[in-house]
Amino acid sequence: MGLLGPDNQMTLTLEKYDFSPGDIIKGVVGLNLEKPVKGRKLEVALIGTRNTTHRDSDGVHNQDEIIYHFELPLDGEKEYQKGQYSFEIKIQPDILLSNSMSQQINQKLEEKLGSIGSVLGQMVAGQRPIHWEVKAHIDIPMRLDVNQSRDIVISPAAMQYNNKI
Repeated sequence: MGLLGPDNQMTLTLEKYDFSPGDIIKGVVGLNLEKPVKGRKLEVALIGTRNTTHRDSDGVHNQDEIIYHFELPLDGEKEYQKGQYSFEIKIQPDILLSNSMSQQINQKLEEKLGSIGSVLGQMVAGQRPIHWEVKAHIDIPMRLDVNQSRDIVISPAAMQYNNKI
C-alpha cells in the first residue's frame, strides 16, 4: 500500500483522440488495483474548460472555467479492484455552437483556413481555446480518488473534412 492509499493502476484507452460534434467517444476504463478499495461510484466524464483572465482591484487573475461537464456512471457503490468497463459518450451536435460574435468569426476563419484559422479566430476574437478531456474516476470516501484522464480535440474542421470524404 502506498503512502496515500492503495497503489492504483487505472487505464483509460480511447479508440481515437480527434472528434467532431456528433461523434461518439468510445473507450475502456481498466482497473488493476493492488488491493480492493470501497468506492461510491466509477464514472467517466467529458469536460471542457477555458482559461479566462479577469482584472480587479487586486490585479490580473487567471482561472480555468468549466464550460461543459457531462458524467456517465459506469458502476455504483462496491469494492473495486480489477475489471474492464467499456463506455460510449455521444458528443452533442451543438457542443461548439454559440451565437456570440467571436465564435462566428472563429467558425468563418476555420472554414476558410482549417485549424490555423481556428487558432487565428480565437486570437482575433480574444477567445481562448477550449481544453477538452475525458476523465475516469472512482469516488473513494475519506481517501484520494483514483483518476485517469486523456486530452482530446473536438473541432468543427474535422467534421467538415469527414463529410467531404
